[in-house]
Amino acid sequence: MTWFYFSDRTDQLFAGIGLALGVLMVLWWREQSPSWYGVLAGSLLASALLALGSAYLFVLPPRLVGCVEEICPGQLGYPLPFGQLGPGGERSRIFLGDFLLNMELLWLAVLGSSVAWRFLALAVDLPRRTLRGKALFLFLAVLLPWALLPRFAPPPQPPVQGEALRVAVNAQRVAEVTYRITGLWVQRLALEDVRWIPIQVPAVLQGIGQPQAQVCLRGYTYFYIPWQRYRITLDRVGVTPVQMEPLPLAGSCWQY
Repeated sequence: MTWFYFSDRTDQLFAGIGLALGVLMVLWWREQSPSWYGVLAGSLLASALLALGSAYLFVLPPRLVGCVEEICPGQLGYPLPFGQLGPGGERSRIFLGDFLLNMELLWLAVLGSSVAWRFLALAVDLPRRTLRGKALFLFLAVLLPWALLPRFAPPPQPPVQGEALRVAVNAQRVAEVTYRITGLWVQRLALEDVRWIPIQVPAVLQGIGQPQAQVCLRGYTYFYIPWQRYRITLDRVGVTPVQMEPLPLAGSCWQY
């Protein structure tokens, strides 16, 4: 049984350091509150649920871009992937070691957030606040930062370089500036794949021209909830937009 696939020894070393940091935060909570065990249990449960949910929220389908083989398998999970998707989109393998590392990263994020919330609650003297003040604190300090997290931490994307990277950056800029996809609702766009389609031009222009680039982007709304796909078609130079097509999340970006 293969426990690790996406992580390496460096990731596992940092996981050990992170575990020590988590233990220190638990000890700090033990000094702060007699119900520290509730914080520990709650953070572990939340991290497990977030890790399981990331397999459904953060899906990188099988792709051609950045792939040495004919087609690369897809990935599941975030911030560390722990599952593979077959060429047809079926779930093929889950790596338990990578899943546990993913869960540890999320546990550290949840536990660290709880420490920050504790400091903020003491700073504003939260127990003495009215019900409205507590609700406002919950919204501003707890819900809003997690809701806007897609603006600051990028979702998983395939590794690209060279011409594919240039085209992907141009397509994302076109989606944000020209088509104004991002804004109040769609918080972030993530690259899924880049493909080139051959086009026919008149014989007077020497027949078959340079292929057009098509870029598939996935839009995320608040709390990293996937909203919709967008297929951007650029001209033969890979700069000027030709077409933008909103597509559903189900299936492949290229089947429509």
